[in-house]
Amino acid sequence: MTSISPPSTRTAAPSPTRELLTNRWLQVFVLTWLCGIAWIALSDRSVLPQSDQEPFAYFTGIAGGLVSMAVLFRLSRGTPPVDGTGLGIRRPAQETAGLLAWMALVLLLGSALGLRTHIAFVGLNEGAQSIWDEQSAGSTLAWAAYNFVALAVAPYLFFRYRLGYRPAAMLLRFPKPRVWAPYFVVIGTLGFVFAITPEYAQTPLSAHLLTLVLFTVGSFLPIMITTQSLLTPRLALLSGNWVTGAVLAALAYAALNVTEAFLAWGSTAEILLSLAWFMQVAFWGLVKAITTLRTGNAWLHIATTHTIHLAEAPAVATTFSLR
Repeated sequence: MTSISPPSTRTAAPSPTRELLTNRWLQVFVLTWLCGIAWIALSDRSVLPQSDQEPFAYFTGIAGGLVSMAVLFRLSRGTPPVDGTGLGIRRPAQETAGLLAWMALVLLLGSALGLRTHIAFVGLNEGAQSIWDEQSAGSTLAWAAYNFVALAVAPYLFFRYRLGYRPAAMLLRFPKPRVWAPYFVVIGTLGFVFAITPEYAQTPLSAHLLTLVLFTVGSFLPIMITTQSLLTPRLALLSGNWVTGAVLAALAYAALNVTEAFLAWGSTAEILLSLAWFMQVAFWGLVKAITTLRTGNAWLHIATTHTIHLAEAPAVATTFSLR
């Protein structure tokens, strides 16, 4: 007699898009982020040193970021998101705690030395320019060197050679280059076009090249190694969900920026407005983490959120007296 197996009750796994949109942690994050936008729009921005100008340019980038995410999800269809499993992460809790402690130490030491995670936020218009006016060639080089050694070289060498993780386990391979290389170029270029000033076209080529080098070693690679290739997949593994991991990584990234020049933590008004801006920085941290986990490629976040700094070439030219 042939037995008939009961029909399977196993349900199909939700799509990455559905996982993203239904995640409760992300929903709370988005609600808090929107409240932050409202607070920035309606409050007295002059209580902070650099954010009293109209922040329109900063917020115009949000639409571009969302479009880049929509394209990224379309191109990555059929590829499961990275949730931290399969990377051979041996001690996720200890390694995550160590990374967070290292980030805090780097932040504290940098603050004592007058060095921040970002030298300026170009989207802040006049605020960014006033920050650049305070820089010299020496302080700019010190900023780039400090971040490169502390947040790129040291973590990479420790995880690569002390803990023995291979580049693939750190999401430092570049899979599907025929798909992602054109995406990188197009999205990366569009990422800074809106922030270009009239002086940009008159800036000498040497300043453009120096800007690329400075921000690659001072920002692109440090953020990629510490927050994307190392921290983000471990948070995804610990939380048990790639979207939740991305939210936690976004908050950690924002915490790495709490000493930026446009934030202040003295009065209640300063704290509230700084927290609102904190959530805006966290939004870009979220885009970074989603980019990394959805594609398994830590390099791609440079295109989706970081190339805006290439628009700072005129400020670099002035600082280094390049004509």
